Amino acid sequence: MKILVFSDAHANFEALNSLLGEVKFDFSIFLGDAVDYGPQPGETLDLIMENSDVRIMGNHDRAVAYNEDCHCALEMHDLSEYTRENISKKFLSKEDIGHLKEFRENHVIEVENLKIYSAHASPYNNLYGYLYSTEAEMVWKDKKLREYNYIMVGHTHYMMMYRNKILNPGSSGQPRDGVWMPMYMIFDTDRMEYSFHRFRYDYGKTVSKLEEVVKDAKYLQRLKSFYIPSE
Repeated sequence: MKILVFSDAHANFEALNSLLGEVKFDFSIFLGDAVDYGPQPGETLDLIMENSDVRIMGNHDRAVAYNEDCHCALEMHDLSEYTRENISKKFLSKEDIGHLKEFRENHVIEVENLKIYSAHASPYNNLYGYLYSTEAEMVWKDKKLREYNYIMVGHTHYMMMYRNKILNPGSSGQPRDGVWMPMYMIFDTDRMEYSFHRFRYDYGKTVSKLEEVVKDAKYLQRLKSFYIPSE
């Protein structure tokens, strides 16, 4: 069985549509954050609903669904608030909001004799934690979590494999490591192997959509920097 694991699509429909068009899979896990930042939250959410078997709630999903603060990183907070008010809330329907509320804050997936704990951020804080190396080591040593073969999270927008147990596929819609190409992971249960992938898409379409919906030049420039390849 091939499992597609992807996260942090952030309303980048063009990227997610390209990903789903290029990869073959038998089962799919979305690790949260369908909305905010990008220009097409409704279309992106539709793709996720149609192409995922497990849907985890991210901090931005919850913020939009329940009109709460997203508690994201300080340097991104004003940008997230701007796009939430001017894009996500503007273009998502009541039905869309209902779908976001159906996302799970965590889920234990049992497939092919594997037990996988999935959450957006961390098993210690499903929505808002940051699972980098220090906390990852704590999770790896935690006796209460040893029953899980793997722990899968998103949220950081960085790919990660820690001690062959903690996996993060990176962001399928808004990379933050200086490389414009988004990311995903394939877990092959027949071979018990996982692989990380980056892919190309027509980022110009995403940028054009942003230019249509973002009227504040300051925010537009910051948003475009995530999608346009640096020279």
